[in-house]
This record gives sequence, structure tokens and C-alpha cells, in this order.
Amino acid sequence: MEVVDHEKAAVVEVTAEAGGLGVGQGPIADADGVEEGPVVELVLVDVADLLDGAGVDAGETAALLSPYLTRPGYSGSITMPAADLDAAVTRFDGMGLQVHMHAIGDAAVRAGLDAFAAARAKNGVKDNRHHISHLQLIDAADIPRFKELGVAANFQSFWAWPDDYILKLNMPQVGPERVQRMYPIGSVQRAGGRIVGGSDWSVSTVNPLAAMEVAITRQDPDNVRTDVLNESERVDLATMIAAYTIEGAWLMHHEKNTGSIETGKAADIVVLDKDLFKVPPAKLDAVRVDLTMLDGKPVYERSGAP
Repeated sequence: MEVVDHEKAAVVEVTAEAGGLGVGQGPIADADGVEEGPVVELVLVDVADLLDGAGVDAGETAALLSPYLTRPGYSGSITMPAADLDAAVTRFDGMGLQVHMHAIGDAAVRAGLDAFAAARAKNGVKDNRHHISHLQLIDAADIPRFKELGVAANFQSFWAWPDDYILKLNMPQVGPERVQRMYPIGSVQRAGGRIVGGSDWSVSTVNPLAAMEVAITRQDPDNVRTDVLNESERVDLATMIAAYTIEGAWLMHHEKNTGSIETGKAADIVVLDKDLFKVPPAKLDAVRVDLTMLDGKPVYERSGAP
């Protein structure tokens, strides 16, 4: 069993109590879900930091590089001064802690990447596997920086379709050009960035198959609407399967133990009722789970499954 370094834990606890950062612990079966089965380790996984608000939403809380169209001169704001963010990330990086950032707007994403760059300049290259989650808007100049800085892009791809939230709320606020740049999964992938799949459960579905479907189609998962949110940002099925398996395991430093079916790894396996590569992308969310195994032991079996 690994033991949490008490000095590190104390530093993070004090910081969290000050209202700036939160603590995440693992391991976890799904980045946003509930683990079934015994916990075999207690490991301090990451320090979480909320860089901007809940979204390009009614409160206009996302931090943008250019102003909201509905509030001339107003671009939202970052939750802490850049110097403080850089110092905090540099300190935690130097302690060997993984930093997990929430960033919705392109200004928040840039601030996060700048902080990781500051940490690397001070501490050198480390294997802490930092990541930024949500990523509704990323400026084109910052897309290559995910690869350059070794920062994982943790997308909630289920959100990447033109629903009422985007068309009726976001469109008037930021305009069609920025709407078409939302959730640039394909751009980050083509630039060599590491794509990791998240859900933000319980805000949205925990079902990775539904998120994979939207990442591939960029369309309504209920197949009611036919419009597409930036077709060029589509990715393929193999990319999204990896995002929800081996890339998630890598993010948690568990890729040698789980995340793929290989000799010597834990038998953490999901058996589906259909071959995903033979299912039309728009029907991926209808595929059912027949069996789930953790370390070779069944933890879920669908009634009526063959």
C-alpha cells in the first residue's frame, strides 16, 4: 500500500481550506464515476484548481480573450492573479503533485498553460501528468502547447454538439466564429495532444459510449437534430476508446496495471453486446454492457445477456 506524504497532504489541505484549491484521491474506476469493489491503495492523485466559471452561460463567467458580444468590454475573469497561479502550480509540481485545472474560456486555458510552462521552466520536465478539464474554447495559438508542455486535454465530449445551450445562449454571447471553435478535440489531437475522456458527472451522463458518439458525430445524441458542431473537430472511434481506457489509466499513473487488455495487467474488462467498430456512430449510445469485471471478478452482469 502506498502512503500519502503527510507534508504534501498538509500543504494541500491548508490551501484547500483557504478556498483556492481542492484535493482529489484515487484510484477511481471512472474519472467522474463511482468505483465498485475494494480500494487497494490510498494515493494523493491531484490538486484541483477552478480557473474560471461554470461556462459561457447566463452568468457569463467563463474567462475569454475577447469580450462577450452581449457585454461590450467584459471578458469574464480568472479566479486568481497569474503570478499566484504560476507560483502555486510551480510549487505543487516541484512536490511531485499532479495539477488538475478546470478551464472553460480561452483566457482561462491560456492562464493554465502559462502556469504549467512556468512550472516546467523552474522545475524541469517531470512526470506529474497535469491536465486541464472542460476546454470549451481554446485559442488556436494554444492548441500545440498541450503537446509541448505534456498537458493532457480532458474533454467532456458529450457536450460537443449544437444543443439549445450552444445555439440559443452561447451564439448571441460569443458569435458563430467562436461557437464553431468550441470543444476542439480534433485540433488538439492533430497537434499531437493527449486526449482523455471525462464526463463531469453528475452534471451530465457518465456513459462513455454516449460521449464517444458525440465526439465522432458532433451531433445530437438523440438523433433529433441533424446540424453539426464544426465537422472538422470530429475524431475517430479508436481515439475515443483510448481516451476512456488507456489514456485515463495513464493520467492516473496506472497504465502499467490497467487500461488495456495485456498479459500481466489487471483483468479490468467491459464486455459489450455489439462490436463498436461495426455499429453506426449515431447508435453507439444504444450499445449495452453485458459484463463488467474488475481484477478478473464480475461486478456487473446484465440480466438476459448471453
